[in-house]
Amino acid sequence: MLFNRQISAIILFFTILILLIYPNYNNIMILIIKGIAIGALAITFTRYAFPNILNKKLLDKNIETDSQNIPDLSAIQSHYKKLIEQIIDLVSVVNPKYNTAIYMTDLENSGYKKQNSSKFAFKDFVNINNIMISKIIKNNKPIIIKHNKDESWEEIFGEKTWRGSEVIIGFPIKYSDKTVGCLLVFSNHFSSINDNDKSIIEKLVGVITKGMTDLEELDLLLADNYFSARINNLFDQLEVKSDQSELFESIRGICRAFFQYDKLTLILSDNGKNAKIKLVDGIREDADEGQDFNLDNSLHGLAVKKNKLINSNSWIENFPELYRFFPGDKEKFNFMSILSSPIKSKESSIGAITLERLKSRRYSKTDEKLLELLCNTVSTILVWQQEYYKVHQSAMHDGLTGLLNHKTFLDRFDEEISRAKRFNHNLGLVVLDLDKFKVVNDSYGHLHGDYVLKEVSNIIAENVRLIDVVGRYGGEEFAVLLVNTDIEACLPLAQRIVDKIAEKVFLKSGISLKITISAGMAGYPLHAESVRELISKADNAMYVTKSEGGNGISIATN
Repeated sequence: MLFNRQISAIILFFTILILLIYPNYNNIMILIIKGIAIGALAITFTRYAFPNILNKKLLDKNIETDSQNIPDLSAIQSHYKKLIEQIIDLVSVVNPKYNTAIYMTDLENSGYKKQNSSKFAFKDFVNINNIMISKIIKNNKPIIIKHNKDESWEEIFGEKTWRGSEVIIGFPIKYSDKTVGCLLVFSNHFSSINDNDKSIIEKLVGVITKGMTDLEELDLLLADNYFSARINNLFDQLEVKSDQSELFESIRGICRAFFQYDKLTLILSDNGKNAKIKLVDGIREDADEGQDFNLDNSLHGLAVKKNKLINSNSWIENFPELYRFFPGDKEKFNFMSILSSPIKSKESSIGAITLERLKSRRYSKTDEKLLELLCNTVSTILVWQQEYYKVHQSAMHDGLTGLLNHKTFLDRFDEEISRAKRFNHNLGLVVLDLDKFKVVNDSYGHLHGDYVLKEVSNIIAENVRLIDVVGRYGGEEFAVLLVNTDIEACLPLAQRIVDKIAEKVFLKSGISLKITISAGMAGYPLHAESVRELISKADNAMYVTKSEGGNGISIATN
């Protein structure tokens, strides 16, 4: 396309030159016509040769790209790099076919700098006038942009051979109420894009915004604090997808290094009424990890309830109405000094870290500042971990039924096959498909069909063991993997599911109907030793059941 512009520009240039020379009449009308023609051609030439000149003002009006409107991100970039990396990884969990890049505004160089990306070849830097990114930045919600063979695609991806089916979903990234960048999700074909994926990725973008906001607050605290290196290590060592126990062990190490205490306690609460003790260091005889207690009237719940730091060298005198964890425990244990700081999420408290001493010696202002900093850091990491868990769960489970989705079921199947081979265990696979389900959708609508799918999913899930793997394999097709179970033991379970569904009256909005299901079974290693072969065998057996009228079970043949 750029070559075509260049050729057009050359042709127009020579056309203008010829008009300047010919015709060489001194007639006033000829001169006027020549002037109009030259002016029109000059504008056209400018549009073709230098399109950005005329587009820039329009872009500047519609898009906030000046330094006054975009916050400076340099202060927090070192911290959020790890978060960005894990967001990129998580998008691939949502859909392995997606390729992702995150761009942030680079004011100094008048463009957008790539922060990170998947393996796909995204350019490291994109000019501020890129039409595609400009559209995304201007919007407050995700937009889908299909490939349209203009320069904006080449500026991001380079010159490639395009099929025309490619599509980008652009998600604006906000910080301090301003759009500062975007997350780009590239797919080879628009059919790969679905609303559930968009919703999940939009939540991930929210995690980026939340993360940057929290990190800005942390940087303000870190600026004058000599403990900053140790606190920074929490971000360097821990990942969003790390287990909470790793975080708690890091907290234990920091507290041992910088505080004097006889007991350290970290509690978390998910309802503001009760809390669970997640970490204890020092004296454990009064309360230990894993115990639950009521926040009301408890000293360890005070910082959570008041949502502020508590510092006292004689808490019994200051708070005589309170007990420590449980009624009667303040007489049994002679703790005197306490420093307790809430772990905050947004404006409310979700837990607290509490330091206690047996002697009456007040904690210093430096101790207060460090503990608050530590709690802010812990809060940020916990929120990231919680968001990661929620998004990861959404990516693994079918949005309608709550069962494992197709991809995750196959991943679990691979794991169980490997385990069965290692320990010489059996596996049983049951594939189930609703009979004549299309009639339900055609007769009563898709909402009624969705209701039936949810109810069937519940029946299947309620009739398997916790160790078994259940997934929605397709539209009205389900799969159950029975762990450490031979084919003979699978049969009663499969029969129970088939019978329960046949007995069920599906009642919704005054409409009641009956439906049946067909099942096919195959066993490892009896019928096959690979995931693909086992599914094929079970699927073929299910279709034998269908051919015999449905509402039954068939076992694969060798």
